[in-house]
Amino acid sequence: LRNLPSKTENIPVNNRYSFSMKKSANLNEKKEEMIMVGKKVVHHLMMSAKDAHYVGGLVNGARIVEQWGDVGTELMVYVDGDISLFLGYEKVEFLAPVYVGDFMEYHGWIEKVGNQSYTCRFEAWKVATQLDRTDADLSGVATPETAATACEPPVLCGRATGSLYIAKKDQRGPQESSFKDRKHPGEE
Repeated sequence: LRNLPSKTENIPVNNRYSFSMKKSANLNEKKEEMIMVGKKVVHHLMMSAKDAHYVGGLVNGARIVEQWGDVGTELMVYVDGDISLFLGYEKVEFLAPVYVGDFMEYHGWIEKVGNQSYTCRFEAWKVATQLDRTDADLSGVATPETAATACEPPVLCGRATGSLYIAKKDQRGPQESSFKDRKHPGEE
């Protein structure tokens, strides 16, 4: 799990925009403990022109939330064999801009299993971007409109907590081996 550390710096995104991202100043700082039931699910997606919502190819944050919904559904299929109902999100944070041409990873995992509810954590990571969205020198690039680069390290663009629901009558038990040890309250 990647955590946002303590030091803040401005990182150029392109010629007009910049955002603030926290960067680790101390590699020995205490990491937040991650609780996970089963395995993490990761979806990969490139933002296309149809995802643009604002001037300059900026993608609406709702697109991130939509992808988290698909990640949550996949988790529910694995943990109890049903596509579930998404009850809602809390603590939604958009931390960095997402643009057309960005390659994104949408991560999700289950932190808590209730009788009929599941608490999940979600993150959206930018893993590659168009070169013209960085501070790179494009003078020697033959086709700057298609040049891209990996984001090393990846950029955390959003995170949230979500609650999903599967009625007792629809719970079919773990459908994927890494979820075999999941327990609902009261189960042995």
